[in-house]
Amino acid sequence: MRDRIIGCLIIIIFSTTGAFAASLNEVVKTALEHNPEIAAAKADWEAAKAKIPQTLSLEDPRVGLEYEQIPSGSRNPEDGMKMYTFEQMVMFPGKIYAEWKMANQDAEMARARYLKKVREILAMVQGAYFDLFFIDRSLKINAENQELLSRLKRSAEAKYSVGQVTQADPLMAAAEAEMVANELLNAGNERKAAEARLGSLLNQPVGGEPAADETLSFPKVMDPAFYEKAAAANRPEILEMKAELEALDAAQLKSKMEYFPDTALGVKKRVDDGWDAMISISIPLYFWKQSFGVSAAGLRRETAEAALNNMRNMTIAEVRETQAMAENAERTVKLYADRLLPLAAQAVKISQAAYQTGKVDFITFLGAQRSYRDAQLKYAENQVKLGKALAMLEKIIGGEIK
Repeated sequence: MRDRIIGCLIIIIFSTTGAFAASLNEVVKTALEHNPEIAAAKADWEAAKAKIPQTLSLEDPRVGLEYEQIPSGSRNPEDGMKMYTFEQMVMFPGKIYAEWKMANQDAEMARARYLKKVREILAMVQGAYFDLFFIDRSLKINAENQELLSRLKRSAEAKYSVGQVTQADPLMAAAEAEMVANELLNAGNERKAAEARLGSLLNQPVGGEPAADETLSFPKVMDPAFYEKAAAANRPEILEMKAELEALDAAQLKSKMEYFPDTALGVKKRVDDGWDAMISISIPLYFWKQSFGVSAAGLRRETAEAALNNMRNMTIAEVRETQAMAENAERTVKLYADRLLPLAAQAVKISQAAYQTGKVDFITFLGAQRSYRDAQLKYAENQVKLGKALAMLEKIIGGEIK
């Protein structure tokens, strides 16, 4: 009866996990299309680009109506000379260029923030996907282990009934089966939480039959110098800081351009009596105001440059640390796939046959079975470690690793 109950629990776990069997590429594509944070960052970038043409536009002109030479004592403006006026303020060209450059670099910063958000979300998506993968693998491994233990328990009970083994054998088999059943239940609950995490990143429900893509393949881990070079050229944080430096250079240029005057052009049309023209310029008389602006812009640039250098140093440290994690996981995955898993599987096969013929005791077989299960889980765990490390490297270098 207990075995049937445990079997039902396994069926329930596998049937309630839904039908999620999407590949990693499909999940990444869905995140790019539907994640709200990515959409918001892209909208910010588009808004920043829309501001660039505005910097090339002149200020709004002024039109007006004037009355001059109104006779003394008259209360009627029409007794005077009626004129229509038009006035246009023209900013010094250097200021216009500086503002255009600042707007361009603001758009570049927004673009870098968008790229940073993309890599950040994709790293989280891949992490959630790999968590789901590991849970699915553990469900499958433990289900297979549960089935084997059920057969072994029946064999131990048959041996005990004829006095070939002590009662300890079927009891240990039953205890092991209970522990595996509990692990299955725990994994089922963990899977629901993993589905929720992934679903929130994809902005849509996620559910499914166990087994996110079981044939994971990863690109070869390269030397740290390869990733350092890519990060120096493409890391979004570095791109954002470079754009900020350019924007501060433009701001400093704008401050220097404040020493130059703006020009106002005007025309007055007298009704039935010709027209007047007017030109005036602003005088930057209070020059200390401009000098403070130049100094402040220079100091802000020094701060931004120091932050950029610090980010470059942090990037090198992050690349080397993450590359070491990826390389260790890659080597461990290969070790388990090429050596440890085949050896553990062979040990289970041999010890199971030996137990059936009475050449080894139950504890020996149980130890071999546990070692094989642990090796399978360690293999999947290191696959996940490798996938997450590569996802983090992609976040650092600002692009996909192929």
